[in-house]
Amino acid sequence: MGQGLGARTEAVGKSTQQATTRGAAVGATAAVIPLFGLVSSLSASDSPLTTILAAAFALALFAASQVTISWSYHSAQLDDRFRLALLVPLAALSVALPLWLGKDWTILLTYLAATCAVAVPPRMTLPALATSVSLAAFVAEHVDGADTTSLVVMTAAVGLSMTTYRRILDLNAELRHTRRELARTAVTQERLRFARDMHDTLGHDLLQLTLRAEVTRRLYRAGRTDVEAELQQIEDMGRQCLERVREAVTGYRRLSLPAVIEEARPTLADAGVSVTVHLTKDPLPQEVETALSWVVREALTNVARHARATHCRVAVSAEDDRAALEVLDDGKGPGRHPLSGPGGNGLTGLTERVTALGGSLRTNAAPGGGFRLLAAVPLRGSTASKRPRIDSVTEGTP
Repeated sequence: MGQGLGARTEAVGKSTQQATTRGAAVGATAAVIPLFGLVSSLSASDSPLTTILAAAFALALFAASQVTISWSYHSAQLDDRFRLALLVPLAALSVALPLWLGKDWTILLTYLAATCAVAVPPRMTLPALATSVSLAAFVAEHVDGADTTSLVVMTAAVGLSMTTYRRILDLNAELRHTRRELARTAVTQERLRFARDMHDTLGHDLLQLTLRAEVTRRLYRAGRTDVEAELQQIEDMGRQCLERVREAVTGYRRLSLPAVIEEARPTLADAGVSVTVHLTKDPLPQEVETALSWVVREALTNVARHARATHCRVAVSAEDDRAALEVLDDGKGPGRHPLSGPGGNGLTGLTERVTALGGSLRTNAAPGGGFRLLAAVPLRGSTASKRPRIDSVTEGTP
């Protein structure tokens, strides 16, 4: 799902860029076509053939340079140095041709001003425009019949218009880039959420299935169990596991602390671990309870699987606008406990869930031996009491 969305985003970005590049090349080519009317007017004035051919060649070079600069800017395939290199002959022709062939050719200076807007880096746009206007004033002063004011105003107006147009294009490019980055970020976050939910959900449920199957096998060998009833339990657990996978895929998985603890009791009992639970009676915000429920699920799963404990205590309190969770066991302590180090998907996923809500998660050795996990999450304006209150104290034995 994530890969498909990422591929579609890249494809749309590339197609949009290609369409913009083609449109720019076509637009620049169409814009220079009227210039070749200058050659026709030159031939009508009985100019020598060599002059007409030279003017046509120079005009073709001017048009090719302008189209190339526009294409290179929109395609982003050539750097600023290349465009600046092309701008040099373009500026020379826009000055030399009017001085040589007369006032009709002063229109080249407006094309020069428009091209400068995309040929130079953004910080040099205004100096380049000022240079174009200065060249227009210089040419108008040295060409017979040229109106200096009209040429300068027209050159400045075209240059400013193209500068604004370039700014709009740059902003649109930044917007497209930002949208692509946001799409990539959304894909990455969805992958992380899915991987975290799969680890937390499947890890717990498959462990329960494994332990139940092992217990059933041992009891069957000892002749102390009804195989059909035990297999029915395993089947029911498998269906629950499938349903949770579907919930994780849709992203609507919501947990409650009492339900998670009750689900973990059979697994803990099979592992020979009794559990004592202290829960605050005040309701917790849904997102806070869900995050702490994931933490409890992972912690109790690891107590059953790795701690070699005989007793475990789970306590949840609400105090000073923060919900606090403590999971304490009397097992072998940190040692090789999977939640005791920075590695491992379990601790990473739990930390991400808690820190996403502005909370913190710590693990250390419990006083007198064993392992302790502490998590704290802001309540974010919930109605939880400032003082911790105990709703129930229950204890289970294997």
